[in-house]
Amino acid sequence: MKYLIYARVSPRGSDFEGETSISMQIQYCREYVKFHGGEVLDVKSDEFVSGKDTNRPAFSGIMAELESGKAEWDTIIVYKLSRMTRSLRDGANIFASLFAQGKGFVSATENLDFSSPAGRAMLGMMQVFNQFEREQGAENVRNKMISIAKQGLWPSGSAPFGYARGNKKDNKLYPDARKASIVRDIFEMYASEKITTRDICCKYKKVLTKSRILSILRDKTYLGKICYANAEYPGAHDPIISQELFDRVQRKLPKPKEHSRPKAYKYPFVLTGLVYCQCGRRMTPGTAKSGAYAYYTCTDTLDCKTRVSAPKLEKAALDFLGQLDIRDEVFAATLRKIEEKRDMTIKEIQPEIARLKKAISEANTERERIFSVLTAGNLNDEIKQMANEKMEHISSELTTLKTRLAIYEQETSSDTDIYHFAMDLLKQTKRLSKDLSEINDPDIQRRLLLSQLQKIQALGNDEYQIYPAYTESSTKGIKWYTGWDSNPHV
Repeated sequence: MKYLIYARVSPRGSDFEGETSISMQIQYCREYVKFHGGEVLDVKSDEFVSGKDTNRPAFSGIMAELESGKAEWDTIIVYKLSRMTRSLRDGANIFASLFAQGKGFVSATENLDFSSPAGRAMLGMMQVFNQFEREQGAENVRNKMISIAKQGLWPSGSAPFGYARGNKKDNKLYPDARKASIVRDIFEMYASEKITTRDICCKYKKVLTKSRILSILRDKTYLGKICYANAEYPGAHDPIISQELFDRVQRKLPKPKEHSRPKAYKYPFVLTGLVYCQCGRRMTPGTAKSGAYAYYTCTDTLDCKTRVSAPKLEKAALDFLGQLDIRDEVFAATLRKIEEKRDMTIKEIQPEIARLKKAISEANTERERIFSVLTAGNLNDEIKQMANEKMEHISSELTTLKTRLAIYEQETSSDTDIYHFAMDLLKQTKRLSKDLSEINDPDIQRRLLLSQLQKIQALGNDEYQIYPAYTESSTKGIKWYTGWDSNPHV
């Protein structure tokens, strides 16, 4: 595993809120990589730069390299997540970019490791849940806005020209005397047979543009209505114009242009990159008859030419996830495996922890002895220099020993155990798989499929085998993830 170390110190320096220096962060990450048998490919740092956004010289270079697809490192490692970003939105975007390029992420002191296949699957699930929550949040906001509109109030944004909103938390529209008179004049002028749109634009050229004037002339808000989410509701505000005047204007307004042919049908193709033909080649998306038919086709268009219906295959894949049932006994067995692994890790690491503690104690004792000699006085310059050099060497040794001890102790800690996080994700996966029927967003479906499926392989005769992401590679082929008893054939 090849690692890229990234370190950052804020403008307030390494002494602010317990921040560590660039060199300390890099050293800790190096020890972490060494402990896990990896290789440090490169080191990047931003000194005295804020983490409020990603506009940082070194980090911007890392992201540019990542998005170019030319990054040779496998995983980016940081001392703490806050060294990479302090923004939830930026963090979500960074993780999405890493996931898209198949790269991992490690926070050395927080035991967050998304560099393994299971970690990348967990990272993908995090993206699914994040987007799922965002979609639900957006839906909740939309429902709230509709509720406000049904009350005859203005749901959001600036008030239409001619009206003003009330005080804070007052969503009722109130006519603005001067602007409301302009709205009436515009409607009356346009309804007149003697006045042209050009005349109106010339009169109010310093107030409104032509497009804004035409928008006003079509707006039913001036009739005392609230229009929101393709629905009309009686408004609590006073109308500025009459229905009769509005109707006369609508008869005169040009009708919106209608397209002679519909826009090309855009199919989302949620399985792109996951489908393989029976000949071993990937299958790519394609459409026919102006996009009316969507399918996956073999990239060998000369000899193979295998093609399968995209909606049919995608429904089968989603149905497969819908059948996922992680039973209670599977959770219990998984928990036992986790506990066994933790116990084994602690048993293997404890002797090394004891050795490191002893070494730290001995180094501290030696440093105190040398310090006592230095403060005793009556030493010539040569001995003082030797003692100071020895003190610097011991201090450097102590830093290395304490860093290694912190890494070993972290491995035995249950407070930041990544496996607990994995269990939570499994529980959420179980819940989400039951709610697939309620998820219609193709992007969420695709993220879910990418995180849960390894590939879909053609078998011939219009049959396919679905391989879950949670598998183990061996010389004997693919082992199914225990607990998934659904039929893998479509």
